[in-house]
Amino acid sequence: MAELVVTLNSLQDTQRLATQLCLAAELPLVIALSGTLGAGKTQLVRFAAQSLGIAPEEVTSPTYVLLQRYSGRQVIYHFDFYRLNFAAEVWDLGIDELLEQPALIFIEWAEKFLQCLPSDHLSLNLEPVDVDRENARLASFIARGPTSNRLLENLRATL
Repeated sequence: MAELVVTLNSLQDTQRLATQLCLAAELPLVIALSGTLGAGKTQLVRFAAQSLGIAPEEVTSPTYVLLQRYSGRQVIYHFDFYRLNFAAEVWDLGIDELLEQPALIFIEWAEKFLQCLPSDHLSLNLEPVDVDRENARLASFIARGPTSNRLLENLRATL
């Protein structure tokens, strides 16, 4: 299990991180996003989508619809577990079938149902770090398997 912590000082740093994630990803890839409300989870997905040719305004938080699908140079599935109460609700969304697709799968509030994630996934926690710098974030990664470990080592070399 490899770990990496990166300070993102601006939205440009977050955009660069999202782009590097997309460039280095071996599909399918699950990125389990966690962090407080307003930590930048949806913004990171928006930047990832933009790097794949998807209009950023198409990317919205799936808090109420639970799952969004975006198509660009790669497909992105964007889940939000925030409003879910039971793992059965995650399975009802068809996550097991989507995990087999050659896609990037971002899951906000993934920590609520870790049992529904594949054993090989990348955990990414985003947290604001400085009230005086509105867009500064601390990005903490944990690779949980060989594919996510290769991605994390690639990120370590490029960031």
